[in-house]
Amino acid sequence: MATPSLSESLSSLAYSMMRVFVNWQRERRLNKVRERKQDARKATGLLAAGGVHFDGRGHSLAIRVDGSIACWGVNDRGQAPPAGVPGNFVAIATCAHHSLAIRVDGSIACWGHNENDQAPPAGVPGDFVAIAAGLRHSLALRVDGSIACWGDNTFGQAPPAGVPGDFVAIVAGVRHSLALRVDGSIACWGDNTFGQAPPAGVPGDFVAIAAGAGTEHSLALRVDGSIACWGDNEYGQAPPDGVPGNFVAIAAGAHHSLALRVDGSVACWGSNRDGQAPPAGVPGDFVAIAAGFAHSLALRRDGSVACWGQNNEGQAPPDGVSGPFRATHADL
Repeated sequence: MATPSLSESLSSLAYSMMRVFVNWQRERRLNKVRERKQDARKATGLLAAGGVHFDGRGHSLAIRVDGSIACWGVNDRGQAPPAGVPGNFVAIATCAHHSLAIRVDGSIACWGHNENDQAPPAGVPGDFVAIAAGLRHSLALRVDGSIACWGDNTFGQAPPAGVPGDFVAIVAGVRHSLALRVDGSIACWGDNTFGQAPPAGVPGDFVAIAAGAGTEHSLALRVDGSIACWGDNEYGQAPPDGVPGNFVAIAAGAHHSLALRVDGSVACWGSNRDGQAPPAGVPGDFVAIAAGFAHSLALRRDGSVACWGQNNEGQAPPDGVSGPFRATHADL
């Protein structure tokens, strides 16, 4: 049997080293993807943006590292008090004129406009793990997977008896509601004028959901990182063919949508009239995103918030908001 030449031995060694390096790089990339997905899950509910389509104003909320809530932007209905909201909170939600927050003990604090009983000043007792705020209705996910609803139910968006099921996430649009089941499919109820809440639901293997803050479109993040869209697409905010990519989080504004990439940057599409959705996206090392009527927010790993888009009420200061804000539930 012939002895391999020196050049053949070196070539074999180089090939083996290349395979080791490629495998190492692949595992490193996969670890980074897993890390980003975990960061996005850990930051769920720590940032919120609101606004209304008929007056074009907005506000923003973020949880400070001490558990209290910072608010900025319009406060005409008490939805975003400039002094903030004291307490020890773990999640926040807001839409047009009211805001919600889950306390460490699972109960819910409410403030802002309460014309339709969407934000009772005494709050809502219970053991809740997630919340969502629509235009005039509110949702809360119980520990057992069922959903409590209160506020306006004109379109069936908030049935007083709640919604039974085994759900893991909830969102609220203007007059519609969505809930993600354990099996990855989506239940929908409420207004379906634009196809934003098909009564039969949306089958699929989804891991996250979002609904338009102030209008009528819906998004869902698939397990493969791509995005499904349905509902109003007048401004390109919900392309029927979806959005390909490797995303870890999504947010829906009035006429624009955002998605957080694995690398920490933000993709934007839809209306960019006020600079809320620059087509080139927004570079950065972000862990969470939120979309208001015409402004956008992104939470950095260091606890600061980047803002862009409409700032007529101070809801999106171009220099951002320093915080420091809670960037992960692991800070609890």
